[in-house]
Amino acid sequence: MTRSNIVSRLGLAAMFLGAGAAGQAATVITDWDFGTLASVAPDNTPAATGGTAATNSATTAGSVGMANNYSEVGYPAGSPYTFDDITNDTNSTFGNKNVWRLRGSSTQATQSGANGWSINAPQYSQGAQFTTTTADYDDIVLSFNWASTAQGIANMQVQYTTNGTTWTNVGSLLTATVGNSSAGGSYQTDTVDFGAAGITSVNNDPNFGVRLVSAYNPTLGNYASASSVIAGTPAAYNNSSGNWRFADVQIDGTPVPLPPSVWLMLSGLGAMGLTATRRQLGRI
Repeated sequence: MTRSNIVSRLGLAAMFLGAGAAGQAATVITDWDFGTLASVAPDNTPAATGGTAATNSATTAGSVGMANNYSEVGYPAGSPYTFDDITNDTNSTFGNKNVWRLRGSSTQATQSGANGWSINAPQYSQGAQFTTTTADYDDIVLSFNWASTAQGIANMQVQYTTNGTTWTNVGSLLTATVGNSSAGGSYQTDTVDFGAAGITSVNNDPNFGVRLVSAYNPTLGNYASASSVIAGTPAAYNNSSGNWRFADVQIDGTPVPLPPSVWLMLSGLGAMGLTATRRQLGRI
């Protein structure tokens, strides 16, 4: 074994040991910044229409329930087309102020008519969905920057899945601030800490996902507009206007420590390498 090979092996062992020691800090698993921060990867920007993005089969972003046939006043066919897009919103303080806007349309070529959000839709059936793998991570944390326009739906429920099909509510009911309106403020940052909540089923899960979906206002018993709830007088969502916007959605986790058997193996390699180095250096 040459001296350079020995040094290389020692360096490799040290790298593994160092990576394992540093692996206890929380790191970004995935971050959807909608084109605002090129330095954050992966950059999963939804398409101008369709709202679908993916870096691999496990990491996706897309709208839920925006294409539907719920009849609205003046639009009996509802909004059969999804029409999510990226728009610039001066109320956002994130990156270059580009945000993902969720909506539908009664026509395919351009956004018009009913915009997809519907007071007739069951709660938890409309909003956004994000999936990624949390393999080799625990202590999962979701954070997102969210705003509603004045006539957008006021309340949101966060849901999660561990199998891609069953969705479970997590955390309390959220109320939007109002972006793009003199009636309220800007984007709020909401966080769901699954580890602190004792939800361990989302750890090391290749099928992890979250949904950010519309929910009934508890006072009104149906969907209420954001501006009315902020004003303290909940009033019904008007069916044909208003939308939600996201400036950033991020999922973090803590890398799972290496098992003791691996640490023993790596330390053994290091000891063997050190012994071999002493022997080789003694012959030089």
